[in-house]
Amino acid sequence: MGLLGTPDVVAISYDPLQNTAYGVRMRQRKRGSCEVVKFYHCEHGDWQHAVEKAAKKLGVNSSDYLLLMLNFDHCEVFECSLPASAPEVMREALRFEVPRQLMSVPEDFRLQFVIAASDSESGQATVRCAVYPDEVVHKLANKLAAIHCKPDAVISPLLALPAEINANERVVLDGFEKNFCWQNGCWKSIPDAEIAKCNVKLDEFLRKYVHCPQEYESEFPPYRTAILGAWWGMRNFFTRNNMLGGVNILPDYLRPARFRTQLRLMALLILLLLGVNIFRYAGDFMAKYNEHSKLTNQYNTLNTKSKDIKRKIKSAEKQLKEHQRTADMKVGSRECLGYLAYLSDKLSDEVLVTNFRWSEGSLDLNMQTMSPDLDLVAFFNRLPGFKVVSASQRNNQHSGLTTANIKLSTVIEPPAPPVSKAKGKKKGKASK
Repeated sequence: MGLLGTPDVVAISYDPLQNTAYGVRMRQRKRGSCEVVKFYHCEHGDWQHAVEKAAKKLGVNSSDYLLLMLNFDHCEVFECSLPASAPEVMREALRFEVPRQLMSVPEDFRLQFVIAASDSESGQATVRCAVYPDEVVHKLANKLAAIHCKPDAVISPLLALPAEINANERVVLDGFEKNFCWQNGCWKSIPDAEIAKCNVKLDEFLRKYVHCPQEYESEFPPYRTAILGAWWGMRNFFTRNNMLGGVNILPDYLRPARFRTQLRLMALLILLLLGVNIFRYAGDFMAKYNEHSKLTNQYNTLNTKSKDIKRKIKSAEKQLKEHQRTADMKVGSRECLGYLAYLSDKLSDEVLVTNFRWSEGSLDLNMQTMSPDLDLVAFFNRLPGFKVVSASQRNNQHSGLTTANIKLSTVIEPPAPPVSKAKGKKKGKASK
C-alpha cells in the first residue's frame, strides 16, 4: 500500500530476444511523483513462467494493480485523429478507421487504444491504437489462465508512451525488433550505431517523474519498458478511469475480483461498524435505563414517604385542633353544669344519655330509650332555651331500642335547676 492509501502498481515486461522478464513495483509519492521501490528480473524461455515468478518475487497481492507490457505477433499499431468522446464511441469509430490504416485487416480483431494527445480548442484527439487478431487474444487468455496472478490489463508497450514526448523522437522498447524504432506514429528502420541515440527524451521524462533508488540507477535502461508501464498504470488507474475501457481486452473471468472483494470487505466493515455502534448505543441505553429505573424507584419511594408524612401531618393537625378545642372548653364550668342539671330534670327517666359533648354554644347528645312512644326529636323542639341544629332518630324493631343523635345550640342561659320542696321548706324554716 502506497502513500495516502493508494495501492502499488506492478508492471512486468518480457523481452523475447533475451528471454528475460523485467518487473518493477512502483508507489505514488507526494506532489504527483512516483517511486520505484523494488526491481526484479527473471530469465526463462517461457514468458508465462518468467512473468509468474517475477510477480511472486515482487510480492503481488490482491490490493496491487498488475500490468503486463507484452508485444505479440501480428499486432499492428497506428495513430489517427478522432473527435474526443466516450471510449465506447471511439472504439466504434476506430473499427471503421482500421481498414484505412492497415494494409491487411484480420477477419475478427480486438482493439486496444489510448488517447496520446488532445486539443481542447478543436475537440480532436490523437489516438494510438493496437489491433489484435481474435486468435491471438484467445491464446493469450489460455496462457494467462495458467498463471496464478490475474493482471488488471495487458497492453502493448507503445500504448504507454506519454503524450509529452515529441512525435519526432525515436523510441526503442523491449519486445520489439532492435533495428526498428517508433517515430511519427509508425515504425522506421534504424542502424545499430544510432540505437544508443534513441530514448533520450523518454529517459529524461521518466527520470523527472519517477524516483529511482541510487542502487538501481545503473539498471534503469533494462527496466525502461517496465518503468514506463508502471508509470502509465499509476497515472491512469487512479485518475483517468475512462482510459481503462480502451485497453481492456481480457475476458471477465481473467480480471481480478478486486472490486468484488473490496465491496465484500466494505460490507463487512459496515456491518462491523454497525455492530460496534449498536453495542455502544445499547450499552449507553442500558446504563441510562438502569439509572432511570433507579431514579424512578427512588422517586416512588420518596413520593410514598411524602404521602405518609402528609397524612400524618394532616392527622396531627386534626388531633391538634381537637386538643385545642378541648383545651379551650370550660369543662366543669357552672354553665355546663347548669345545662346538665336542666336536661337531667327535663328528660324522662326512660332516656339514657350515652354520649354528651359540650362546646361553647352547642351540645351533642347520643341517647337511647326503650319506650317506643317517646319522640326525642319533638321533645327537644319544644324544649325552651335550645334550638335543634340536626337530629336523627332510628327505631330497631327487633330489639325495641330507639337511638337518637341530636345537636343543639344554646339560645339563652340555662335556667336554674328546680329545688325540691322538702329542702325548700327546711331552708325557709331555717331562715325564719
